[in-house]
Amino acid sequence: MDHSQQPIHLPRVDAVPVLRTDFSNPAGWARLLRALETPVTYGEESQDVADYDWAVSYVVPVDQEQYRDLLPATVLAAAPDTGHDLRYDHLYLADAETLASEQLPLLGIDLHVDRADAEPWPREKPFRVPALQVAIVEINDSIANLFFREFHDTTWSDSEVRVARPGTALYEELREMHRAEGEEGG
Repeated sequence: MDHSQQPIHLPRVDAVPVLRTDFSNPAGWARLLRALETPVTYGEESQDVADYDWAVSYVVPVDQEQYRDLLPATVLAAAPDTGHDLRYDHLYLADAETLASEQLPLLGIDLHVDRADAEPWPREKPFRVPALQVAIVEINDSIANLFFREFHDTTWSDSEVRVARPGTALYEELREMHRAEGEEGG
């Protein structure tokens, strides 16, 4: 899609969007969605469901043709330095590199707006976040422990993530809880 011909509008959603920009790899997109729905923990391996979380609690996948081939520069132009009214200060692109890689590294884009009443921080350049690490980024950002931009130089291979594997009792308990939360919220 030629985004230079018409302005792009970023989605008005309550969670951080994961915009699908590559439509040539449906299997890669399906793997990404499964990864975002995979329960993960970051400490010792645990059998306690309270120690696990999933990225889809914090992000919303957006699978719309209007975002085909969207580039970071176009995203930044759609969220200018001042006055944008988005409910999020960053987003992720699921591009061809994301969908072709085993680690599914999403391209994170900092949309942070410098405000006169806040400490000035320049936007970070776009950086990659493996799909299974998105939950830890979003958890920390949501509680203001670490902001999205502070993950820009993270060495992801040094950060251990453990997953609740399909078929295990823990996985099934977590999936049932997630399903029940969805029914209550919807």
